[in-house]
Amino acid sequence: MRGVSLEEIAAATRISARFLEALEKEQWDRLPGGAFNRGFIRSIARFLGIDEDGLVAEYAYEHKSVDDPRSAAHAERIPRAWGSVIVAALLTAVFVASGFWMFEHFHAALAVRLHGRFAGSAAVNRATATATPSSTVTPAPPSSPGGAPVVSVGTPAEPSH
Repeated sequence: MRGVSLEEIAAATRISARFLEALEKEQWDRLPGGAFNRGFIRSIARFLGIDEDGLVAEYAYEHKSVDDPRSAAHAERIPRAWGSVIVAALLTAVFVASGFWMFEHFHAALAVRLHGRFAGSAAVNRATATATPSSTVTPAPPSSPGGAPVVSVGTPAEPSH
């Protein structure tokens, strides 16, 4: 590697000397694999002043056909987190079912209460409206024919003394 010691490269790139030795001897099974290997190559190339992209592309080309058994095994062992999805689905189903059950058992009583409340407020409104005298006898304006008084609809006006 251009007369530079592995210790100098390790100090400059912060890559372990054992990984640098494995890279130098092309012992790919001693390396962590995947993006780490490309990162190591890129760091070493940057330190040595070599084209980083070209070296990484060469590494990728040589190792395209080589399958890393550790990465394939790791990809197959990814656990599926179905537990939380199942719990959420069951809670949603229970919530919806309880809503339907409550509607079926309590909608009649609720309708009676609401109807009674609104019917009671309507009766109070009618009683209030009849208790206040809102109609009076007003004389007809001078332009009305016959000069007859106009009486508004409502409760009869009290005679004034």
